[in-house]
Amino acid sequence: MKAFLVAAACGMLIALAGCSGEFSGTARGLFVGYVNDKTEEEVTAKVGKPATVEAVNPNTQRWTYKKKTFDPDNQSKFDEETILILQKDAGGKFKVTAVIFG
Repeated sequence: MKAFLVAAACGMLIALAGCSGEFSGTARGLFVGYVNDKTEEEVTAKVGKPATVEAVNPNTQRWTYKKKTFDPDNQSKFDEETILILQKDAGGKFKVTAVIFG
């Protein structure tokens, strides 16, 4: 019986080791929850710095993340880009107003 338990434990460890590949993405729904209506500082604290930042106009910014999110409804395929649209609120702070997956 003891040998069986040791073998079962070893089998579980081997199975888990096979799943230990590098995984750093966030599901789309969670990502939206992390960033929606958040300021620049809150976004970078939660999901990190974007790959690129583009000023669309004085009141709008476009932040692009590379392979940061995945689609759980599509075999968990990674999105090549995740784009955040930030716009100035009434207080003059940029906040996320839209998230685009692509």
